[in-house]
Amino acid sequence: MKSAPKIVVLEDDRASRVLVTLCLEKAGYHVYPAAEGRYAIELVMKERPVLLIADIMIPDLNGSEVVKKLLATSFECKLNVLFLTSLLSKNGSQDEETKLSVEGKEFPALSKPFKGPVLLKIVDKIVRGSVKGDEAKHPTVEAEKARLAAEVVEKAEK
Repeated sequence: MKSAPKIVVLEDDRASRVLVTLCLEKAGYHVYPAAEGRYAIELVMKERPVLLIADIMIPDLNGSEVVKKLLATSFECKLNVLFLTSLLSKNGSQDEETKLSVEGKEFPALSKPFKGPVLLKIVDKIVRGSVKGDEAKHPTVEAEKARLAAEVVEKAEK
């Protein structure tokens, strides 16, 4: 069985970090949470995730500084990034992604607070775009729910 896609989540607010982590894990992703920018860089370099989800306002290294440092390394993989931030316009919709530029590259961004289904839709789109081949695709939320339901039925029958 193919292993779940890896995602590093950089968020200094514990409640937000737990919320994002649980949302992604329920959708079938393997999540590596980080509260500090330096630790997020270590995780990205070690685990080679398919995606880095980063808050902008982090005390030690903010999200854009983390991305700059990773882009400056000899990182062999394409770096997929999704910014989650409260810095986006309060007039913007929580149902839409926008773009933020770091080192001349544009990355998707989502305003906080966010809606779980919107986050998953954006993450799924990014991951599907970076993983090649049908066998490498991760389970969607619906597929994961069906798998969990089948497990419950199987356990109940025993």
